[in-house]
Amino acid sequence: MAWVTITEADVLTVLSGPELAAYRSVALAGGQADPVAPIIGQVVDLVRGYVGGCKSNQLGEAGTIPAKLLQPALDIIAVRIPRRVRKDPTQARQDAHDQAIALLEKVSDCDFDIEEPVTPSAEETAAGTPRISGGKRKFSRELQDGI
Repeated sequence: MAWVTITEADVLTVLSGPELAAYRSVALAGGQADPVAPIIGQVVDLVRGYVGGCKSNQLGEAGTIPAKLLQPALDIIAVRIPRRVRKDPTQARQDAHDQAIALLEKVSDCDFDIEEPVTPSAEETAAGTPRISGGKRKFSRELQDGI
């Protein structure tokens, strides 16, 4: 499987057309910008951040996510869009959102296998953590005789 870009058509698999139109009209009525595209971008960045958390994962082209993580990303979007207009999600959507986050945490911990991208990104993943260790102390209280 390849890495994919989340489209509005994908979002319509978790939100109905009239529901999405209603959220848009509420957001636009307040003079705000269309909430769908920014939320999709934020969730894509979130997923890529979790993927990059595992050193063995390579990121695909900018704006793409592994196809295996498309549905979890959509489950997150299905909660974020209603929250943008101050509407609480249904319990089923909230549960799916929580499961999606748990899966992304597994991806970050290298406990869930994802496909390698066809075209890897030059973006770095999982920055190395520097280790600083001190040498052993050569002196102790017992060795301080005469000082």
